[in-house]
Amino acid sequence: MVTSAACVAQTPQNPLANDPSAIAGGGAAFRPYCTPCHGIKGEGGRGPDLTRGVYSAGDKDSDLYNVIANGVPGTEMAGFGADLKEEDVWRIVAFIRSLARHDVTALPGDRGAGAKLFWGKGGCGGCHAVNGKGGRLGPELSRAGRERSLAFLRESILTPDSDLRPEYATITAVRRDGTKIVGVGSLDNFTVQITDMSGNYYSFLRSELASCSRELKSLMPDNYSRTLKPAEIDDLMAYLVSLRGAEAAR
Repeated sequence: MVTSAACVAQTPQNPLANDPSAIAGGGAAFRPYCTPCHGIKGEGGRGPDLTRGVYSAGDKDSDLYNVIANGVPGTEMAGFGADLKEEDVWRIVAFIRSLARHDVTALPGDRGAGAKLFWGKGGCGGCHAVNGKGGRLGPELSRAGRERSLAFLRESILTPDSDLRPEYATITAVRRDGTKIVGVGSLDNFTVQITDMSGNYYSFLRSELASCSRELKSLMPDNYSRTLKPAEIDDLMAYLVSLRGAEAAR
């Protein structure tokens, strides 16, 4: 009997573990469902690098099963249990296990120095929050080390426009008196909502504005490769990777 995958796995171990045909089948299922966020080779992008063998929601096979089937509330990880059979989810788990490397070395950089850069010279805390501290204009980073790949984090620091989510695109609204408001938010054919760099929130009818535009450009500075030394970039990366969420710190 075929059973739905959208349920909690009852066994901690994958019944298809180490089965070469299951790994191959899992790779075939991985491509359409997982590569948009985790990359073709599982090395990450918007989602975490799965080849490091460190997972956001637990390390047991059943943990991986539940994440694939049911998603992770409050994150971009959707559940695919309504689309996949139970055995197909186990095949993906087997494939993910096959990706894990055993030669992962420690990152260069000093995370303590990186924290000082984040809250000081880098000015990151003005727009990004970590465990309740900091700004709200940019993405929340309390679990950045669990939820993002190393390559994605580095790219976000050095070239913030390269993989920009629509909700963080720059919106520019000009009132009829010429006042310009720049920030992030949302807009449709009738309304505009903007949070500016100071954290002020605005809501307008588009008919109230002289003009309004959205540009796929980040408000985050794109000059860190020039203002920070390579060693400082490594320090900042070490700090971001160390952010595992408040529950992981306990």
